[in-house]
Amino acid sequence: MEAFRFGVKMFVDGAAPPAGAFVPVFHSWIQKQCIEGHLLVDVHDYSHIHHGPGILLVAHEGNFSMDSAEGRLGLVYYRKQPLSGPLADRLGAALKSALLGCRLLQEEPGLAPPVRFRADEVVFFANDRLLAPNEDQVFMEVRPALAAVFKRITGGDVRIIHLNPKSKERFAVRVELGESGSRLLLGV
Repeated sequence: MEAFRFGVKMFVDGAAPPAGAFVPVFHSWIQKQCIEGHLLVDVHDYSHIHHGPGILLVAHEGNFSMDSAEGRLGLVYYRKQPLSGPLADRLGAALKSALLGCRLLQEEPGLAPPVRFRADEVVFFANDRLLAPNEDQVFMEVRPALAAVFKRITGGDVRIIHLNPKSKERFAVRVELGESGSRLLLGV
């Protein structure tokens, strides 16, 4: 599979600051260029859109956002530029970027209440209906690659569920980590 436009969503655990609180945080990331391998460029406030992308941090390589799609707040990382290597490496790189964003937000002293992320559930999606259509064949390719990525990081097994199969929605899976998820946020 040649797809590279993968996204990862890590869900917030408990209360979170208001959306506007992330704007100065993301601006500070731009000033510090604190995401390795990414040229951070701009911040957009879409918090007025119900269940939308929230606060968006634009980078050349991929975007970060505090997203509230489906009424669930979380950090989304979406890769825009191609990566070489096997599918597991490309998925792992997207996950690594998302985990780094989570770690930086959890360590951010200016956010009140502090942000915490759940480590028992992760959603992966593909924004490429040509190279990664929402079909069983894509799921059969992605599932073992994702299982290998999470095994490498957490040492445990995961449950991978194809979300909305056979629908017109983009390809997406939920990864349920169970107890092994406690090691996920340490794997950055």
